[in-house]
Amino acid sequence: MLEEDIRITKSREAIVQAMDTLLEQKPFRKITVNDICKTAIIGRTTFYAHFEDKYKLISYILHQEQKGLEDIILNSPPEEVILHVLLDIRDNKKLYYNLFVAEMSDELQRLLQGTFSSFFTNILNVCKTEGVQLACETLPPLVAYYTTGVVGIIMWWTETDFPCLPKKSPYACQIY
Repeated sequence: MLEEDIRITKSREAIVQAMDTLLEQKPFRKITVNDICKTAIIGRTTFYAHFEDKYKLISYILHQEQKGLEDIILNSPPEEVILHVLLDIRDNKKLYYNLFVAEMSDELQRLLQGTFSSFFTNILNVCKTEGVQLACETLPPLVAYYTTGVVGIIMWWTETDFPCLPKKSPYACQIY
């Protein structure tokens, strides 16, 4: 049983890594399941045993990214959270460009919005539970505000080829 679990885990990791590799090379829209299988060195049956389609795969990857962002938030000083997120994006700029800017589909944009919406809903619920004074009593407007801002800045920053370099202050920008 354990051996089977390892194979399943390795197959899923190979599929995810293949998508990451392909996103470094071309836009999401142009990536096919065949491309993913060829890069991961797996058969289509194996791919479909793990994911319904490439949109479910990218949703899984975005969910993993969300967990990574939550980890950054929990383990970074508050004043450095935004810096760490932006540096991660800059370090993976080709991937972010091909995923979120180049010929972005409505479905992918909804996935991106949904990922950050879920992320901010969780964070704001924790803040509310801990007694943090929020700008608004109801969460949906705050979630929409933060989500739109983050998605907008990520897209702008990626589209313009990172004209600002994040510095220690989350509100500072250093022009090249």
